[in-house]
Amino acid sequence: MGDYQRLQTEAEGEVQNAPQPRHNVYYVKPMSLLHRVAFITSILVCIVVVLFFIWGLPCEMSQCGQENVNSISWDRTLIGLELKGRMHLVGGNLIAILRGAQWGKSKGVRFPVNGGGVVALIGKTGTESYWVRLNVLPRYIDCSMSELFANGVRTCLVVGENGYLSALDPISGRTVWNIKTPSVKTYPQPKDIDVPIPIPDMDSDGIGDLVTLSRFTKEHHRLAFISGKTGYLIKEPPLSNDCLQVTDLKFDYATSTLQYTCSNHIMSRQMSYEVKEIKSRSMKTLDKVIIPEEEHLRFVEGNNSAGEHKVIVSNSGTCPNDCAVSVNVTDFRNRTIWSYHSQRAYIMSPVSLHFKHSISGFLLKIWQWHSPTEKKTKTADGISVELIKERIILITFNKSGNMHVVNASQTDIIQLCYDNECQPHLSFQTQSALIADLNGDGTQDLISYFVTYKANNDDPLLISDKHSVDQWELESRVRVVRLEAELPKLYEAVSKH
Repeated sequence: MGDYQRLQTEAEGEVQNAPQPRHNVYYVKPMSLLHRVAFITSILVCIVVVLFFIWGLPCEMSQCGQENVNSISWDRTLIGLELKGRMHLVGGNLIAILRGAQWGKSKGVRFPVNGGGVVALIGKTGTESYWVRLNVLPRYIDCSMSELFANGVRTCLVVGENGYLSALDPISGRTVWNIKTPSVKTYPQPKDIDVPIPIPDMDSDGIGDLVTLSRFTKEHHRLAFISGKTGYLIKEPPLSNDCLQVTDLKFDYATSTLQYTCSNHIMSRQMSYEVKEIKSRSMKTLDKVIIPEEEHLRFVEGNNSAGEHKVIVSNSGTCPNDCAVSVNVTDFRNRTIWSYHSQRAYIMSPVSLHFKHSISGFLLKIWQWHSPTEKKTKTADGISVELIKERIILITFNKSGNMHVVNASQTDIIQLCYDNECQPHLSFQTQSALIADLNGDGTQDLISYFVTYKANNDDPLLISDKHSVDQWELESRVRVVRLEAELPKLYEAVSKH
């Protein structure tokens, strides 16, 4: 049959002695080299596709394994801006306010020198979700106070200079409303306002409203009642002319009464204002409205307790030249079990830790300024350079009360100052660490940021004239670490050294 051969069948043993009609015999021709290459290539392509679907397909496109879901850890650098204040986790977005660069290449490029904005990063990846550019400097943002919802989550309230107040959709970045007055003559536009506090519905639109202290000039202050739904001023009653300053606004839900502190050159006294428009007094207390009860301890301002332990931080003086810090950690008997003291240092607001398996503790972020040197540290126009060492210290306790103290990270920061204005500014960084569950796996992640200038030379202290910092770049760096999951590895690594 030449180069052809029989195609074997299961019935071959039964018919091998029988006469074979020619039309019942099947033959196959061996594959040519080209066919073999094509056949092998097709098999390899199939294998590659299978491997891609198993290991290479992004989590957004397929069901990922538990290892992929939990592997949230990223580092994002934002150029030309200074993050300030606390970051908020809302609807999967990390949201923070910022201001533009005061010096360097990015000055006035992305944001106005005297302005700033709002930035949102996707919590799982660090990818920029949106930017909101403001012509005023934002002072504060809160994403838990408003009763107005957008895209299924509470809107964020943004407070800025010159009486700026707006409600922001935290998912899209869209401005829902800006504060506005129905009549400038009757209700003057606020000039300088405090962070509003929530109160029950005054204008019967079904949404809780807001009230804040509005300052104009000395002896000219008002209460500003604002619609939580539209941002319109509901009313703006003037306060006593005896008050040079008004502070500490609080609302008593039981009596529908506002209380505030009125100060003059002689004394300070408590004053009150009854909100008669409020018909219902059944609103829950403020902490339950803002924060779920089980999360309360993590986010209460100034909370310094973790289980049976407390941390007491005392910052004194004016940094960098005349400041000092003292820290004491005490047990349930109020005995000091750990302490830290340092000159030319400052400790940010402590963060309480509450992990699984009865593990608790504190996170401390410390700024330590370098000692003064003989090197020239000022430009011709008076800009000075400060070198700072930022450290994050973890203090944790297990169920038995055993304590672990770990220097978790250390970062070099370059700070520029002119007179009393510095960038990064110390007061903007005091809440630069957040503990939150980014991916809903039940473990806590550390979200932290730091701000620094990046010099274009090896020694940033060697600056000769005012143009030396013109090529420097301001950077804000956001880091996410799977803190609770990485704690055992961290302690193991430290113990080896």
